Amino acid sequence: METETTRQFRPVTDTVLGLGATLLMGAIDADTFLKHGEVLVSAQTGNLIVGVVKLVTSGWQAAWVNGFVWVGYFLGCFVAQGLSEHVGEHNHRRQMRWLMLIDVVAYAALAGLQRSLPEQWLLFFLGIMAGFELTTFRQVGGIAINNGIMTGNTKNMATSAYQALIDGNRAARNRFFRFILVLVTFLLGCAVGVGLANLAALDVLWVASGFKLALLCWLFVPMAMEKPRT
Repeated sequence: METETTRQFRPVTDTVLGLGATLLMGAIDADTFLKHGEVLVSAQTGNLIVGVVKLVTSGWQAAWVNGFVWVGYFLGCFVAQGLSEHVGEHNHRRQMRWLMLIDVVAYAALAGLQRSLPEQWLLFFLGIMAGFELTTFRQVGGIAINNGIMTGNTKNMATSAYQALIDGNRAARNRFFRFILVLVTFLLGCAVGVGLANLAALDVLWVASGFKLALLCWLFVPMAMEKPRT
């Protein structure tokens, strides 16, 4: 059973991991769109739209990779759900350590192999990791978010704005500002991805690996350091 202490610190842990995943997904999507044939590994709505446009205008030879990435994304979500239910399920912080370790090792491996992997397989594995992250790191300040897809987040931000402004709901106001934070973080990640893609094609995955390693290290910070000030 989840303890009171575990519940107390879950919002802080989830916020850091959720925003970190959002930043990196924006960066990686920008990089893959620019450098790998307009493929999006986390924003699957956009990825499928681009895939259908390619199919109609250029044939399946140009479009199949987008579908291949979608399959990888699906598998990543599937695997992450299974791991979330069976790995450290009674201790949230321990669970996040194991899931984050998988994330770090996978990205470091992809960064090291990206020169030798065929492009379609690199994108497929990035799709798997995007699905893994979107399923695992999906909370910011106690609210559910979709780290890589801003359509639903924008809708939720608008409904929260209405509830805050018209209904005077204070909790909705807090949710509104959290959704703004998620949106700005994603856009910042996109800008970073564009900058890194223009500097060197290999930099983005190494930067992502290093950032994920920093998040993993943060998960070993003693819980007492997360206590709110009184």
